[in-house]
Amino acid sequence: MNSAASLIQQLPELSDAQFKQKYLKERQGMHALARILPQVEQESLALRAIKLAFKVNLKLGSKLAGTLKPEFQKTAIKLIGKIPTSPRSKIQLLALTGSDWAIPMLVKALNHKQSAVRLHSIRAIGKIGSAAAIIELARSLESEDCQVQAWAAWALGEIDSKPAVAALLEALKHEDSQVRAWAAWALGKIQPPIAVPALLKALKHEDSEVRWRAAVNCGKIGVSEVVPGLLNALRDSNPIVRARAAAALGKIGDRDAVPRLVELLHDPDYYVVSLRAAEALGQIGTETAVAGLLQALNHDDSDLRGSAVSALGEISSEVAAVAVMRSLSDRDIFVRGRAAVALGNINTAGDANLQQMVEAGLAIALRDSESYVRWRVAAVLGEIGTEETVADLVHLLGDETPGVRQKAVKSLGQIGSDAAILALESALNREFADVRALAAQYLPDVKTQVKTVDSESSNSADLSGEKLPKILIASEAEATEYIIDRPAGCSLKYLISIGTPGIPEPKSFHKIPNRLRQSLNDLETPVDDPDRVLPTLDDVLQIIDFALQMSARPGNLLVCCQSGISLSTATALIVGAALLGRGKEREAWTSVLAAKPQAKPNRWMLELADEALGRDGKFCDFKF
Repeated sequence: MNSAASLIQQLPELSDAQFKQKYLKERQGMHALARILPQVEQESLALRAIKLAFKVNLKLGSKLAGTLKPEFQKTAIKLIGKIPTSPRSKIQLLALTGSDWAIPMLVKALNHKQSAVRLHSIRAIGKIGSAAAIIELARSLESEDCQVQAWAAWALGEIDSKPAVAALLEALKHEDSQVRAWAAWALGKIQPPIAVPALLKALKHEDSEVRWRAAVNCGKIGVSEVVPGLLNALRDSNPIVRARAAAALGKIGDRDAVPRLVELLHDPDYYVVSLRAAEALGQIGTETAVAGLLQALNHDDSDLRGSAVSALGEISSEVAAVAVMRSLSDRDIFVRGRAAVALGNINTAGDANLQQMVEAGLAIALRDSESYVRWRVAAVLGEIGTEETVADLVHLLGDETPGVRQKAVKSLGQIGSDAAILALESALNREFADVRALAAQYLPDVKTQVKTVDSESSNSADLSGEKLPKILIASEAEATEYIIDRPAGCSLKYLISIGTPGIPEPKSFHKIPNRLRQSLNDLETPVDDPDRVLPTLDDVLQIIDFALQMSARPGNLLVCCQSGISLSTATALIVGAALLGRGKEREAWTSVLAAKPQAKPNRWMLELADEALGRDGKFCDFKF
């Protein structure tokens, strides 16, 4: 007789107290019970174990209910339905069972009058993730409740299985365009080995919206198998499909696309196609791609010329640099401004000739008649940050336009070298009062009454004696200003920045030694735009891991997002709760309010954090 059978034989002989002591008090006993319950053949004995487990811990009992033989699970699930608790807690318990018998109860909850209950129900069905769950989620794609539709698509994408893909492919045939849109969106969330055949099929769909969504998703997946389908999509009759396919091929960097992308630079139907083609050529960067971009510099459309200039700035070659320099004479000031930025983006490492060309080009732009172009040059010089750029910035300190000379001061502060500090000290004697006042702010040894960071827009919380670091919460623009201020910036050891997808991290952020960068949109529910990114459980787990690393090496923390109100405050709350521990959620929230009184944390991130940290809904109880 094996050990499991022996244990099963002993179960009827144990009193309730003995059973609890042996199997429900210690982790080892719970693991043993989870192993033997699936083998229990007597329903009354199996249900007795579940009932006793419920008395100890509702979550434990629910998990164990899902381990019973399938024919016993139905009765065990009914026990959960009788538990006197809130609808949300009951949904959570049903999801923990992972049982198909829980699905009918969850489907019934989809008709609840409270939208929160409906949304928790659809997500719970997704967590079960079985074939039966997939069927219900596919049905929910047709719901009259648009939020239920959205979360059904999200849940199908999270399941990431062949049955889920099959259901989504079927949904692509639906007569309702919104159902088709959500199905295409969900396919983009599924991992490549399963999703690729489905996406290639979707690229040939009769609905152009399905085709362009599939093209976006192919670019996100980025595997070579999707390239032939995208190349065909470059000749699609719909211009949006062509534009999206061009962007996807640029992300993948496929050279075979270059000839067709060059043709699309002069697409007659839709100028966005030309813009996306230019961007893609810059990402691919071959000689043929450069030749095509050079042609685009003569185009009548200034937007296309500007896109071509920006694309050439991503290609670190002398040919590209010469072309960008020529664009400094463009008749459009915005093209000239983009040319200045493009020069700053050229990687000149180890190439003295290329470095000289970039410096010569910036010297030309420095003398541009339009203040907008000179302002862009001042910003670029600060990003380059070499000793050679300091002299040019000193020249701009005397510019006739206040915005230009103020940007020059900030760029000197951003560089922070000995030469830059000397230039700032010299600026204290300049004729312009704004230059003198701003220079004083960026000098570490100069006393000034001007605060570097506005206390109303960027605040810090200091709970010394606790486990929390000093926390600053700011918008991305405020964070940049804070970092380049030498005294304040030097005190920062950690940075968590949340940026808009597709927008690179500001170079000034590299001054902080320990950084976490996430690309997310401030969303609390899925939206069917494939370019927008909803926070995920993995994103929250990364924040928690980063916070735990901080606990070993304390230091000041800066958290920023685009507005400094939603994603950043949610992140700060997650950091605080992770460091302070269970039961200290309110203290963590108090620290966030101290740092940012206007805080309105992203609720979806808090739901994910509640799940990741196992806080039993405490994160979801805050009133904002």
